[in-house]
Amino acid sequence: MITAPRSGVLRRWLFLAAGAVLALLMLLGLGIIVGLLVTPPVDDMPQRVDAALGAHGASRVTLSAVPDSLSEALIAIEDERFYQHHGIDVQGLGRALLADLYHRRALEGASTLSQQLVKNLYLHGNDDGWRKPEDLLLALKLELRFPKAVILESYLNSVYFGHGAWGIGQASSVYFQMAPNQLDLARASMLAGLPQSPSYYDLYRNPCAARARHFNVLAQMVHDGYISQAAADTAYREPIGFPCR
Repeated sequence: MITAPRSGVLRRWLFLAAGAVLALLMLLGLGIIVGLLVTPPVDDMPQRVDAALGAHGASRVTLSAVPDSLSEALIAIEDERFYQHHGIDVQGLGRALLADLYHRRALEGASTLSQQLVKNLYLHGNDDGWRKPEDLLLALKLELRFPKAVILESYLNSVYFGHGAWGIGQASSVYFQMAPNQLDLARASMLAGLPQSPSYYDLYRNPCAARARHFNVLAQMVHDGYISQAAADTAYREPIGFPCR
């Protein structure tokens, strides 16, 4: 019996595999397009931020009034590829997906600042399970609609920092009795670490945990090249209140 040459069989399998991948990519693209059409619009995002601030007696702080050290600290610890992705950190998402599959739990982690923003403003704080695809699509839509600076400013003004402080304006006042533009590296990096778990890192109730988080924020800033190790060491040693006893 005459059989096809091995090279011909290999080419056939490669062709079939390439066709399958192309079909999957087309289905994924179609799904994204349909998802963008059926998910709610995000044009009202700034209004939602202002409404959230008003509900908590807070006022908007412009990004120009926020020190660079605070923006850099927040990006370093929460979303280090903020300026490279378009709402979805594919690299981080893939890593989190593998970890979640290994541990057999629901998809967790890898949330970008845009995802966290839509979670708070559009998903009522819930992006687990079946709401995760909506979270991803809204984050993509948000980045298509608004520039990074607007997204960053909106996040800083809408996120909860713990101890009743909503937005960076209230957080600066509650914890340090100063305006955001007066924050130095030590205080800015401390505040940047709070949104991940405001109740656990509450500076008044759990200062030791907050100090550990502060160390991690500064270390990540060094890793990402925002500050030197010497600057991180100085900021960590600076007495800013809330000692760990």
